[in-house]
Amino acid sequence: MDLKPLAAIGLMAVGVGAVGYTVLGLGTGSSGAATTYRTATASTTTVQQTAAASGNLVAATIYDLAFGETPEAQAGTATTSTSSASSSASSSSSTDSSSSATGATGTSVTVTWPVSEVNVAVGDIVKAGDVLATADDTSARLAVALAKADLAAAKAEKQTDRKGGTYSERAQARDQVTSAKSNLSNAQASYSSTVAQNNLKLRQAAQALSAAKAQYARDVAAGASAQVRNQDKQAITNAQQAYESTSLQASAGNRQAASQVTSARQSLSSANRNYDTATTSANDATLLADDVAIANATQALKDAKAALAAATITAPIDGRVTAVDAVVGQDSTGTAIELQSTLLALAVSVTEDDILSLKVGQPATVAISATGDTATATVTSVDPVATSSGSSSVVNYTVVVTLDDATTPSTAETGGVTAAAASVAPSAGTTTAALPGMSAEITIVIAEADNALAVPAIALSGTSANGYTVRVLNADGTVDVKSVDVGLVTSDLAQITSGLADGETVVTGSSADRTSSSSSTVSGGFGGTGGLGGAGTFRGNGGFQPPAGAQP
Repeated sequence: MDLKPLAAIGLMAVGVGAVGYTVLGLGTGSSGAATTYRTATASTTTVQQTAAASGNLVAATIYDLAFGETPEAQAGTATTSTSSASSSASSSSSTDSSSSATGATGTSVTVTWPVSEVNVAVGDIVKAGDVLATADDTSARLAVALAKADLAAAKAEKQTDRKGGTYSERAQARDQVTSAKSNLSNAQASYSSTVAQNNLKLRQAAQALSAAKAQYARDVAAGASAQVRNQDKQAITNAQQAYESTSLQASAGNRQAASQVTSARQSLSSANRNYDTATTSANDATLLADDVAIANATQALKDAKAALAAATITAPIDGRVTAVDAVVGQDSTGTAIELQSTLLALAVSVTEDDILSLKVGQPATVAISATGDTATATVTSVDPVATSSGSSSVVNYTVVVTLDDATTPSTAETGGVTAAAASVAPSAGTTTAALPGMSAEITIVIAEADNALAVPAIALSGTSANGYTVRVLNADGTVDVKSVDVGLVTSDLAQITSGLADGETVVTGSSADRTSSSSSTVSGGFGGTGGLGGAGTFRGNGGFQPPAGAQP
């Protein structure tokens, strides 16, 4: 009896494996010719479809810290070239940290940042919240005071426009109305008095004329002499002239008094109009402009306060100091300290065959060449914009993978720290940490089936239209063809959802297949887990191309 079947049974204990098996051509029609089978055992395992690529580690985030500016994180992979797997850190910012603020009164202050203390040096490891450097904040405090004054002025301006003039303008308009009313009242009283006085003078003049006429009549009746009568006539003439003169004067005085009343009424109307103008709210456009001015002044104050708070630079994250441009005693402009996170990332390029299967949040592993360690990681970015290089028709997409844990610096990495930095650097770790720039290999889990019954992918035959089959080697050496349903198929393994039992032996190839045109070849791409079943066909960076109809 051939011992090879026993060997195959023994290998079933270690999962899906490939062995050689030789069977005499029983019932095959061949005359004593032996067929050699390569076999594997259907076994429950985890089927994973993965994508693999290589690149260089970079800091996951970089901060260009400057006095007077709120820290903003930059992706360490932001400048990664999509034509290769390498990546580089972004360059330091050249933004000028000094600024000039001008208030509503025309007063201006230039904010400068004279450096008073620097606590770190290049290479130091710091913790989030550690004070890295400080600067004198005198000019920044002046800028805050100026911004507060500007905001107060903007709010006061809106109050004035909403009420219709300033308090003094409204008070002045009110006083003008009061004065105009008083003038009108006086003019009316003067008119009444003038008319009354003129009427009295007219009555007196009329009485004098009547008396002169009565005296003449009496003297005529008494037979007075001609001389007396002539005197009476002259008296009548004088009285008549006096009456006419008084009448003319009374009319002129009455007209003048009436004119004064009319003028007073006009002055009161004008004062009322001025008061209405001074107390009427401005139009919507003016009030909207006031709102804009208030919003701008509010933001300016917020920015000034933020700048004042940034007179002390603190570490926003745990990280490594990679540049120090601040010098004690000198004004700092632009980036004072560059800080890179100890959390590392990797940006790699993948082809169009894989990009649709990659999503943010997928797990990955990163093998670091220099340290020999393997770290867990997560896909944190998938760029949907394709790039290509030169005249090549192959397009690539950038995928960023971030390691799950920050690297722990070794004693060697924290050596040479300045005395000032010793207070902010954490205690040294005990393991050698990966560093930005080190090469690494990533493997991303695209799809996974846990507790799946699986066979080597090369054991599958068939098409989506006609269904799939596997060849099963029986205990007596005969081979049956069974129809199966498949789930997840990778370059190595195929998930069997029905049609096959755990422990059955499937044929992955035979000596007869070498001359048979019906044998099936399963093509693959990135290596998956297991590595069992025959070798497939690889297509550069391409992913596994499953048989038609199989789950990708």
